[in-house]
Amino acid sequence: MAQHRPRRRLLSVAVATASVALLGSSLVASSATAEAPYRVDLPAAAEGIPTPEEFFGFEMGTEGKLAAYPDVLDYMKSIADESDRVEYETVGKTTMGNEYATVFISAPKNLERLDEIVEMNQKLSDPRNTSEAEAKALARESVPIYHLEATIHSTEVGNGQAINDIVHRLATEDSAFTDEVLNNSVIMLVPSQNPDGQHLVVDHFNRTAGTALARTYPDLYHKYTGHDDNRDWTMFTQVEAQYRLELEKKFRPVMTHIMHQQGNSGERLFVPPYGGVTSPNVPPNMNALSSAIGQHAMRQLAAEGKSGVGTQDYHIFWTLEQPVGFFPFTGTGAFLTELASAVDLAYPQKSNDGKPLGPQIPTQALIEPYEKDTWTLKDIVDYANTATYAGMEYVAQNGEKLLYDNLYSVPQEYMENGVKSGVEAYVVDAEQRDPFATFEMLERLDWTQVEIDRATAPFTAGGKQYAAGSYVIKTKQPRGNWVDQVLGKDSYPTDDLPYAEATTSLPIQMGVAVDEVKGSFDAQLERVKSVEVPKVTMPAAPGASGAYLVRPESYGTIQVVAALQKSNITTFRAGKAFKDGGTAYPAGTYVVPATPQARSVLTTATKKVGVPVAAAASAPNVKGIQLKPRTRVGLLRGANNMPGGWDMWLMDQYKVNYEVVGAQDFQSGKLIDVYDTIVLPHGISKSRIVDGLDPASYDEEFAWAYGVGEKGWKKLQQFVRQGGTLLAIGSSAATAKELLDLPIEPALPTDRSVFATGGSLLNHEFDTSDMVAWGMPEEWPVWLYNTQAWKPTGKKADVVSTYPESDVLASGYLKGEDHIKGAANVVSFDIGKGKVVTYGSEITFRSLPRSSFNLLYNAVYGGPAAEVNKTQLKKLKPAFSANGKLLP
Repeated sequence: MAQHRPRRRLLSVAVATASVALLGSSLVASSATAEAPYRVDLPAAAEGIPTPEEFFGFEMGTEGKLAAYPDVLDYMKSIADESDRVEYETVGKTTMGNEYATVFISAPKNLERLDEIVEMNQKLSDPRNTSEAEAKALARESVPIYHLEATIHSTEVGNGQAINDIVHRLATEDSAFTDEVLNNSVIMLVPSQNPDGQHLVVDHFNRTAGTALARTYPDLYHKYTGHDDNRDWTMFTQVEAQYRLELEKKFRPVMTHIMHQQGNSGERLFVPPYGGVTSPNVPPNMNALSSAIGQHAMRQLAAEGKSGVGTQDYHIFWTLEQPVGFFPFTGTGAFLTELASAVDLAYPQKSNDGKPLGPQIPTQALIEPYEKDTWTLKDIVDYANTATYAGMEYVAQNGEKLLYDNLYSVPQEYMENGVKSGVEAYVVDAEQRDPFATFEMLERLDWTQVEIDRATAPFTAGGKQYAAGSYVIKTKQPRGNWVDQVLGKDSYPTDDLPYAEATTSLPIQMGVAVDEVKGSFDAQLERVKSVEVPKVTMPAAPGASGAYLVRPESYGTIQVVAALQKSNITTFRAGKAFKDGGTAYPAGTYVVPATPQARSVLTTATKKVGVPVAAAASAPNVKGIQLKPRTRVGLLRGANNMPGGWDMWLMDQYKVNYEVVGAQDFQSGKLIDVYDTIVLPHGISKSRIVDGLDPASYDEEFAWAYGVGEKGWKKLQQFVRQGGTLLAIGSSAATAKELLDLPIEPALPTDRSVFATGGSLLNHEFDTSDMVAWGMPEEWPVWLYNTQAWKPTGKKADVVSTYPESDVLASGYLKGEDHIKGAANVVSFDIGKGKVVTYGSEITFRSLPRSSFNLLYNAVYGGPAAEVNKTQLKKLKPAFSANGKLLP
């Protein structure tokens, strides 16, 4: 048995410790000239290491066979135990408690000094403390790290099979190719960026073998984000995204190879160069590097006779909610490959007419069309292997240049010269409506190693006065281009819309006032060493007739209300603005009787979100509402509904008392006996509710998502008329309209050549006297992406918010502004004894537009609330009993 270095624990938490810098600009060209095929017959077991076929019982790519993810990890561990070329590390636990792992592959001499390599790469990426001469010496002495990410979208199963061949080959083969790759690079393999999905998808596939059940897993293959799990690179909400960020910061790879699959109608494999426009904040050499490695891979694929390889297919360098996300801004190259998929994950795709698959016209983006009429899982594995070997070879052959030009020159460029926009700094005023939003925004910047300064004295910048305590984020720093990308406003430059979003402005999405300053200015600053939730302390307890007051502006209050609900604390909201002790409070202010239990709950809950509490000798003398104790919330998300998954994450994050509405809830009794509020996420249609999943294709595990039929549809109508609150987000507004014949009509054309936003932030006006908009500013942008705005057609429609009559675009892209001017977004209706609120824009889109979260949660709790007159509120007289029953 080969000598094997003891395993080292790398990361056990999702919090950064490494110090890294970034960004710059220079061209990297491949020095590779070899055209020999990579695919060779894998050798028999070497040094006790079984081949994949021997370990799993079938060759990778065998029709109808998929290696289960736990077995893949066991295989990697077994190779690490036997080979001195491989080390296996556990990073931590995933969302659902599975193992997130990394596998390091290199020559033994490199693995023995991996800590030293990491230290050198850290120094390279820190131009503040490393001179040009030192950087060149480090680039010669170190070796580049190639970050290989096998799967994230878990129905894209081929790459998760291919890595078994790849690791076995590198661990056992002695050849010029393996010698070059192992000696001149370190491979950092993440077997799956979404291990939970691998368990769900592959286990379901294997469990349903030999049955009449559908082979493809029907629900979200990440508990919360589903297919959106590669679009979490600004907020880093999920633990898996945080692990990925930590690996990037600690190991500083020069290249990240992200292995994907796509549909099966296009080219057989997509490689860079990418298509579309690029953000000016992406370093030019990152674009050039992606193109270079893609062309190198294309040459190798062509040399092996692998046709159907295309380029220029994705707009991935404009915004960050994409497969490559954060990496190219830091000096890590992005090598995205997308393979055509097979049928039902692992069965051959065959053309219906016997003609070759995929596009057949040769172009510069598809030099050699695919010539066969069949595409198999084995083809997927073979293409994946070749593309990966080509990427590894390119990095191994260009290591010194990549280390210097990527890790050192990129951050040095921005540190010395700033950004192309000309912005000198972004200033975050000390006084903010939402201190929790400010904390969360700064925290994300801190996670990405942005340098944040705080003013120790008042100063003037851009002609504006700022108080001491204001934050200054300069662009002349190693991560200056990242600062400009996420804090600035976007103006998408063409009608050729991106694959997803047209903007990534964190301040607008989160509700933080941030100013850009283009001229130089003087300020006394101190470096912020850690970002913390603002400290708040409870005021002295008022008398027995007193009350605690919590302002409603912060979305952090959602967590406070959830805590009060969990502890069954009587909670009121003021229906109008009022003053107490000379302080003005807006409509919607939370009023909580000053009991010892309430004080305890408020102390803990507000400390977590930095929302202050005030004490009043008596409650305000205005009308208001009392929240229903322990409001019962239902989320009717249906199977595989990603917006519903994100809404689950938000509710879990904020500790909202909710349940996913299941088909069983419609089978007996009344929905009003089970739920007070039901939320329809974006994407819930009548068909999804009525038809649901087919019981003939999916067994009892998915019975919750079966259809409820027309009888269930009518029960949902009855739920509202009997007093329930129904909240419909995005496209589900049309479902609510259909359900209850709401008096609204679509305002926007569906023809994207006439109207389009491409995922943008649009200016907005709110009626802050309406319960749904309590705590909102009178004006602030909202997110709009492929959903509707509305025109009321009857008096029963209460318009809560509208788009302005001019200057609609805040950040991103907008075509056909005249169609949306003055149109309604949020509309409220009283239907029977119940309430309906429709949200034309997707106000919870991927958890990003946090400034609009209160629009939903105001109604979640406010819809079932009871009205109280000013005398009742003044005396803190409950309208509900402790068990949620209305008092006479």
